[in-house]
Amino acid sequence: MTRLERLIESRVKWMVNFMAASVAVWMMAGLLGLGLFLGHGGGSVAFAVSVTRPIPDTGQTIIFSDTFGEDSDYTINPPSYTKLDAQGKPLPDSATSWSMIKDNVTGLIWENKTDDGLIHDKDNTYSWIDAHTIFIARLNNEKFGGFSDWRLPTIKELSMIVDRGACSNPAINQKYFPNTMSSLYWSSTTYAGLTDSAWCVNFGYGSVYYYYKSYSYYVRAVRGGQD
Repeated sequence: MTRLERLIESRVKWMVNFMAASVAVWMMAGLLGLGLFLGHGGGSVAFAVSVTRPIPDTGQTIIFSDTFGEDSDYTINPPSYTKLDAQGKPLPDSATSWSMIKDNVTGLIWENKTDDGLIHDKDNTYSWIDAHTIFIARLNNEKFGGFSDWRLPTIKELSMIVDRGACSNPAINQKYFPNTMSSLYWSSTTYAGLTDSAWCVNFGYGSVYYYYKSYSYYVRAVRGGQD
């Protein structure tokens, strides 16, 4: 075998192994819910894989076009919730009073809002700093639900409870998240381009934008592994 033939053979074997590895990675990504980015440049190939929790479906069921690929074309992780009592124990869907909500897709535990004028009241608003140092600090000091690891959700997490099928006013499943205001809720995520601002979700329509941290908006606490 000539040197050229050996070189060609080695290149072919490399390509076959690379393609097999790529297929394996993509299959694993699909099975385990991995985020995957594949890029190449300058003759090199780089993989960056980050593990994330499952992402709930958006709830969007309206068909807007004949083109396949809209949210309405998929049912992968339908939103699913469980009402929890003050000790974190599951309640039946028929329960009329509950303290927390478990997202059965992501595993996150969410604070339920009330209309009683107390710490969980739906009308309470905070600046971004006060949301951490006053609201979240109090929940943890008082061990709300028996836990002391409450926090503000990331913008990704907060967006996951938006119900696109509800459309608006508010864009959330009110069967499990009553007393939700059709307005802005703080996330813990600082806006990278302007560090005195942070991301919010507007539950009026489910839109996302950033605002100055000094502004006062609504909050909803969450606990569980941060994403």
